[in-house]
Amino acid sequence: MENLLLIFACLGLGFIFKQISIFPKDTHKGINTYIIWVALPCLALVYIPKLELSMSLIWLALMAWVVFGLSILFFKVMAKIFKWSRQTEGCLVLACGLCNTSFVGFPLLEFLYNSKEPLQYAIVCDQAGSFLVVATVGLIVAMSYGGDKPTGKIILKKLFYFPPFLAFLVALVILPFGGIEQFFSYFLSETNGFQQLGIILENVLIKLATPLVILALFSVGLQIEFSKENFRFLNPFFFGLLYKLFLAPLAIYFLYLIVFEEKNIAFDVGVLEAAMAPMVTGVLLAQEYQLNPKLGGFLLAIGIPLSIATVYLWYLFLG
Repeated sequence: MENLLLIFACLGLGFIFKQISIFPKDTHKGINTYIIWVALPCLALVYIPKLELSMSLIWLALMAWVVFGLSILFFKVMAKIFKWSRQTEGCLVLACGLCNTSFVGFPLLEFLYNSKEPLQYAIVCDQAGSFLVVATVGLIVAMSYGGDKPTGKIILKKLFYFPPFLAFLVALVILPFGGIEQFFSYFLSETNGFQQLGIILENVLIKLATPLVILALFSVGLQIEFSKENFRFLNPFFFGLLYKLFLAPLAIYFLYLIVFEEKNIAFDVGVLEAAMAPMVTGVLLAQEYQLNPKLGGFLLAIGIPLSIATVYLWYLFLG
């Protein structure tokens, strides 16, 4: 109950502070800068190297690709049935085909399990899954629906200018050693005065990553907006959240039943991350290319608070 209240408190405080005129505008941009440039890279460097290599990690990474691929098919069919505009279809694919695996996913998983253990698997879902999807095929989809032509140079620039992805690559180098402490011990084991360097560095990284959960939820609260105009999009809004919060995780659940030998923490994390709210970055990308920006904002405003309840129901379902 404490964790659940803390989630709503962080979201609520963010939303309340946004309504106060003296509170600095665009505060969330500064918070997001810390999360993206400091907290997420530190998290990746600490926890990814401690993962044991297994097929489950590959399926965790593939989750976001499967969800995005199915969303293209689902919303294309829905667009033909309901005669949605191309802009609405593109917005739904980018918002609901991408999972909010970090800003909402990390805090929710930590609160639900009261442990940081799920985060090491969630990082794989986020970095090798959601981020790679939005930076590659997500960008291609946005440009295609927006009328631009995607280029390899733009995509590579997006990838290598994103600090968490660079940290992810470094973490993969450290992975065979089993962690930062072991990595430094291997190279400095006979160097006097440096034996504890790995332990010190890891502790510093953990402390830098610690504010991630609270800051991410507070930032999301600052970005939630409600408007009467949004209710013009009730039809695509309903099918967008139906796919994102129910159909996508259901598809991943049945897929994982086939490919996983047994249910474990990786299984649960993959399904729960698939059930997370629409992705903030996906909505921003859709808005950048003028793909029904009002609908994107509406999906975030309702989808993020609603996903807290639906993810909890998925958590109970998974046992």
